Parts: sequence; C-alpha cells; structure tokens
Amino acid sequence: MRLRLLVTCLAAMIASAQVRAAEVETALWKNVGNWSVYVDRPLQFQCFVTTLYEDYTIFRVGFLQPGSSAAMYIAIGNLNWTSIEEGKDYDLILQIDNEAGWRSPALGTRFGTLPALAIGTNEPGFVEQLMRKHFLRVFFNGRQVLNLSLRGSNAALREMGACQNAVDAYVGANRNSQPKDPFTGVAGPAPKKDPFDL
Repeated sequence: MRLRLLVTCLAAMIASAQVRAAEVETALWKNVGNWSVYVDRPLQFQCFVTTLYEDYTIFRVGFLQPGSSAAMYIAIGNLNWTSIEEGKDYDLILQIDNEAGWRSPALGTRFGTLPALAIGTNEPGFVEQLMRKHFLRVFFNGRQVLNLSLRGSNAALREMGACQNAVDAYVGANRNSQPKDPFTGVAGPAPKKDPFDL
C-alpha cells in the first residue's frame, strides 16, 4: 500500500514538473472538462488539446504549423514507455469504438522527458470520429496497449478550433503592425525633422 502511494506521488511530481516545463512553451487557452486547450509557441502558435489519464497516459491532439506535411497530429505518451526511442518508427493501429482501425505510422519522441508517439494526419474523418465516439484503442504488434475514454473530446476539440481561429485572426491582424519592441533592429520610417509639418 505504501509503495503504491509512493509510486503515485512520484509519478504526480514528475507529471507536475513536466507541466511546469511545458508552460514555458505553451499558454493555456481554456480548460474544458478533463481536457485543456493550449497554444503551442514553438509550433508557430498552433492550438492543441490534451488530457491526462489515471495511468499517467497523456493524449494530445493539435494543429501543425502551415506548410507541414500533415495538418494535425495525435500524440500519446506514458511515463512507463521508456523503451520508446526518439526518431524511431512505430506502426500503430488506432481504433475508435467499433469503427475500422486506422493504420498510423508513429514517430518516437519526447515531451520533455515523457516518452511519446506522434502521428501526423490529414484525415478529417479521424478527427470527426474522435469528436463523436466514446473510446480510442491503440494496438502495437497485434496487441492492445491502450483503451482511452474520449469523454468530453467533442467540446474540447471544438474549443481547440475556436482557439486556432482566434489565434490566426490575432496573428493575421498583427502581422504588419509595428513591432512591440523598438529595439529589435527593424528600422522604421525616418522621423520628420518637423513633426508639425503636415
């Protein structure tokens, strides 16, 4: 019992440290039930949703920056998946409820120190299923490795879309404006000698 409590506390501290480290690169947009919507600064201000499950599995869905080979990504990670190698390919099958499985080549990566698998997708049908269905099962080498509840995913993914629309509108509106930092080295128009000469 004590060992289980110690492991649970240790895992919570690790997850908390990862969240604090991630806050430097992400900004919380809104919490939606058990999901959180963030803006990812390194990905050119693209929005994503994430949730944490009881077994410390993290599930994340987000937009990729314009010009990427995929429009969106799905990422799953778990502290126990220490054998995942960064940059290595993993052939997964993702099955939503009783729908046909999606063959999903995944790439080993890290979110801070969290081992994870990232999958790029251009399939709007997959995201639609994530919004409408109840469970996501993940298979590797013919064996089910995850069975995740999608409770609240519809509202969370809708909010992710609203986040991206708002961020895109803000970035677009401010793209041609004067820099906020006057010392960036960008020269503006030369000031007039007589500011009152209209």
